[in-house]
This record gives sequence, structure tokens and C-alpha cells, in this order.
Amino acid sequence: MRIIKVLSATALISGLSFFYFSPAERRMTNPPGAMRDSPVSAGALEQAVRYNNDILPTPEPRQTAPGKLPAQDGGATIAPVRDWTVIYYSTTKDILSYSLISALLEMKKTGTTDRVNVVVEAALPVRSPSGTLSVPSIRMVLGKAADPEKIAGYSRLLRRYTEGVIDSAVLKAFSGDIVKTENNADTGDWRRAAEFINWARENYPAKRYALVLFGHGEGFLDRKKFLNNGKGVLIDAVTHNYVTLPELRLLMAATGKVDLFAMHSCVMQMAEVAYQLRDYADVIVGSSDLQFGTGYDMRGFLDALNAAPGASSKALGADLAAGYVRRIHDRASPRVPGAQASALSSSKLQGFTARLDAWVDAVMALKDKRVFRTAIHEVVRFDIFAITPKTANAAAARAYSISGDLYDFVRLINENLPQDDPVSPLARGRGIELMDFIAGELVAGYSYTGNSTTGFGLGRAHGLAIHVPPELFYEDSLEGFNSISETNYWDLPFAKETRWGTFLNWLYAAK
Repeated sequence: MRIIKVLSATALISGLSFFYFSPAERRMTNPPGAMRDSPVSAGALEQAVRYNNDILPTPEPRQTAPGKLPAQDGGATIAPVRDWTVIYYSTTKDILSYSLISALLEMKKTGTTDRVNVVVEAALPVRSPSGTLSVPSIRMVLGKAADPEKIAGYSRLLRRYTEGVIDSAVLKAFSGDIVKTENNADTGDWRRAAEFINWARENYPAKRYALVLFGHGEGFLDRKKFLNNGKGVLIDAVTHNYVTLPELRLLMAATGKVDLFAMHSCVMQMAEVAYQLRDYADVIVGSSDLQFGTGYDMRGFLDALNAAPGASSKALGADLAAGYVRRIHDRASPRVPGAQASALSSSKLQGFTARLDAWVDAVMALKDKRVFRTAIHEVVRFDIFAITPKTANAAAARAYSISGDLYDFVRLINENLPQDDPVSPLARGRGIELMDFIAGELVAGYSYTGNSTTGFGLGRAHGLAIHVPPELFYEDSLEGFNSISETNYWDLPFAKETRWGTFLNWLYAAK
């Protein structure tokens, strides 16, 4: 595993705006928040729905998709097979639209090439020149690289961003790329995402595929759908529908395996999530912590694919994770204490679960349960409920967190094993085997800088989180917590097919 420390928290450069602005460019009415999971500007979205989405003032979509080439018989043929197709799907419709368009403008600087297709479907709130609001879902295939000066001009237009809405003039940057627009689509429906991914694979075939999902995330937690606090993978901020963890597996089963799967979503790099994807992605890239709007260096990723299309998926995934952390460091602000991301090798998940089960069986034989209380109290935790963006209360985020770094949890238990317990040597050995496998085999690359939003040094983490019992229950009790969940944790394949579900039940009972 490659562990890359960008810089310590004390070396982070304060004073730079999170969203790339210089101080002179930060004079806006409602600047976007720094956190990935900042609250939506509900008023603008409600107004957009009230207007029932007038026609988006962009050029007419092409009658034939850009990937369709004229055939001699007057029909159409599929685009030539390229080395890579990058498939990018987003369901923002809220304040994240700023980050989304920033990423797309960066990708447009490279665009589609003879080696790499770039296919996008993005939903976002848009304001027309007349002031009318709409919430279109836009499907496009990025054309050739755009002039950087023109992109810079569109980036300046983007700074008119207010109330979570994009100025429609910005979309002219993609005027030659748009294949289709559709208003009022439920982009949080996994079947819609599957239709787009299958369309992209059919019309823009490649030897290898990278799938990037952009939107909110909440780890293994699927809060009740269609409620204002529901926020799973790819939430649609208008319909409140989203892709649950079981539906994520259905989505991937319906669309097929990809070489690289990346989530630009908060706290998704968890064992429970990776286990859902184990058969459908060679490499899984994500963050166990809150993930910020600066996002992955998608232009750098496209350039890497073009420069070395034969590079291993593990190397590409590790570099994508490192690029995200590097961008956070370079554009740091006092509101962003640090960041981390990792790349997981899914072929190692079977070996990982075997070692996890062996460790669980060994530690459950311990007679002294205080060792677990120490680990639960001190483990590196992540703000799965996004408490810190709203309150800056790191202590509360730690206490309520149900997500902790697995390597650190095992390390703490190993360091506090009772000397007089006869099963301690076996437990210690199993712990070392598990930690070594996580660091040396499962995690292909881990990058970090500074501290987590909960106040832990991210150098203690190793790139894989897991459900760890909290110190305080969200909704006051385990039963209360379960009552807000769309998906029962113990129904997840990871909880049922590994010993972790049994271990958690044992810990909760002991607690």
C-alpha cells in the first residue's frame, strides 16, 4: 500500500478559499459552503418546481448521439472502441451543483480523445436569463478539449452562483456536447442511473471503464427515504429519493463490472459499502471522512488515462485518491482541517473477510471487556451524521459517530490486551495479521493530510472504515437508531456473511 502524507495540519495554508477563489473573487451574495454535505437552498428548488421547469435555454440536443457515426447505408454504427470510457453520474440539484460544474469545466479542458470517452449525466438547478428556474438532467458527451481561456471565462460566469443555482450561460461551455435534456427526472432512482450507464457502455464502448458517482453519501446508513433528513447515495434533493446500499448492488448488477469505481461522496469508504461492490469493480476509490467540494482532480485523471491507458487500475485509483487530498491541501481553508482518501483492491476482499472473521472469533473469547470500551472511546471516528459542518462540534460528532477506522480499532485493542488472559496471544496475532493485510494488500493507496473533522490525526487511519458502536446513540438508543434507517444494518450482506454482525451484537449486548 502506498501511504501518502501531503502535509501536516499545521502546514495547511490558511486564507485560500475552498472553491478556488482569490480574496478579490470571494465577494458574492451567497458563497457556497465548504462542506460536501452543506444544506440545500430549499427556496430556490421549491421555486424551480413551482415554475414547472421552463425549457432550458441551451442549444438543441443533437439528433444523433456524438458516439454514433454515419454508416454507408444511412444508418448508424457504434463509436469505435477506445481504451477507456469514463462514465460520470450526478444527482446534485442543490448547493453541490457549483462543485459539479467546476469539475465538468475542468474535464472539458481535456475532453474526449482518441483514447478516452467522457460521458456525463448531471442534474442541477439552472436560472435562465429571464430569471426562470429549472432543474434539468443533462446528458452529454464531452467533445474535444476546449480552449483554457474560454473555460476560464465560463468559470468567471460560474461565480454568479447564488442560492444554489447555476447561471444558464455557464452551460454554453458544453453547447456542442449535449445529447439530451430532461426536466423533473427522479435522478435518485437507481434504475435511472442504470439506464444511463448502460447507454454509455453501449454507445461508447471501451476496453476499460471508470464509473464516477457524484453526490451526497452517508456510508452504510440509509436513512428513511422521502424525508428531509434522508441522505443516502446519490440523493435527489427535490424528490428525496436516493440509492440505498442494497440498491447500489442492484445498480451495479444491472450495468456490469467496471475497472475503477469512484465515489465523490461523504464517508463512503467503508467495509460494508465495499462488500456490496466486490463483484462489480476492480478498484474502489472513496473517502471515509466528509468529502469536500474541491473533489477529485478529474482533469488530471483524464490526462493520466490518455498518457498511460494501460496503467493498472490500482495505480490509477491510488493516484486519484492522492490527487483529491493534494487539492484539499493546496486550496485549504480554516474550515477544512484535513482530508483523506483511499483505493481498495476488491480482489482482496475475500482474504480480508477471512482474516476479519478469525480476529473476531479470537477477541470474542476475551474475558475482560474493558479493552473494547477503550477502543470504542479512542478510535479514529468520522462524522457520518455531518454534525461538524452545522455546529463545528467535533466532540458531538465523535460521540455520535458510528463509523471508525478499522485498522485503528484493531490496533487499540491489540495495545490494550490483558496480559493475564490466556487468549490474548492468539487475539494479538490475529490482529497483526488483519492489520498487515489491510495495509499491505486490501488498501492499494492511502493519502491524507491534517486531521479529520472530528479532530483525529488522519495518519492514524488506514483508508477503511467500519461500523463501530457509538458512545452516544443518535435517537437515544439502538432501537431509536434502527427506526430511522431504511435498511436494517444486520440485513446487509457484510453483516450476515461475515462475523462482524455477530461481533457488533456481542458488543452492543456487553455495552
